[in-house]
Amino acid sequence: MMLNLKIFFFISSCFMYSYYYKHILLTLISLEFMMVNMIYNLYYMMMINEINLFMITIFLGISVCESVLGLSLLINLVRLSGNDYNNNMKLLKC
Repeated sequence: MMLNLKIFFFISSCFMYSYYYKHILLTLISLEFMMVNMIYNLYYMMMINEINLFMITIFLGISVCESVLGLSLLINLVRLSGNDYNNNMKLLKC
């Protein structure tokens, strides 16, 4: 039962990431949902195998850096264009 729920959460976050790729805010939310799911899975596996939990703090630090970088890019994009709609044709202009 628990494994099915973990798989469902991960697949739903991957679907959300691939479906809402044009809006950066929804993409960042789905990435954070993936990170929370992976942290939960990592914690669960470490508790079962009785391994030191220091790895989770490293993973949390990496996920915080990723979210801060994503939010700063989102703020810069909103300042430049006025919305978070990602149009890839704008990126091709030189």
